[in-house]
Amino acid sequence: MKASLLLALVLAAEPNLEQLVERFYLGARVALAENASCLDSDQRTWQRTLKACADTACSKRAHLERLATLQALQESVPAGLDLPEVPQLLWAIAPAGAGKSGGVPLQVEGRLAYSGGYYLRTEGGKTWLLVDDFSLRGTTAEQMAEIRAASRDARLMARGMAGEGAGFDPRHCVFLYVLP
Repeated sequence: MKASLLLALVLAAEPNLEQLVERFYLGARVALAENASCLDSDQRTWQRTLKACADTACSKRAHLERLATLQALQESVPAGLDLPEVPQLLWAIAPAGAGKSGGVPLQVEGRLAYSGGYYLRTEGGKTWLLVDDFSLRGTTAEQMAEIRAASRDARLMARGMAGEGAGFDPRHCVFLYVLP
């Protein structure tokens, strides 16, 4: 009897990770405002990764990593979650104009800089345009300024599709993360 009670208590203490991921996803969509559509394809990609899991340990790890990725966009995070250190999504920049399919994936790490637009500057000094002033609109204009002010010394990572020259293609979503 004691063993079954202990098992019931352990199961009750274990959070429902699937429900938490859904809650974090919805919270991130609200935070991203007009850029929320970018998160939809990202979530579908994560779901495909989850479906590839062959056991519960893989599934639990995938859920915890997704929660950790989305935690920076949440108003609150439940206490007691042991989340892994992964890049945390800070913002998504929606495509300027009509979106485009295809492209060459691009991922860049560096520090956020501003000069007529927002750039990531790599340790080697190369700059990669995230979004120019002409494309800044709505909450992205506000959030990018806040992110820059709050992350002056933080290493960030941007993920999207390569554009012409040293920048991201503005016809695709660009995701901005803070690195652990």
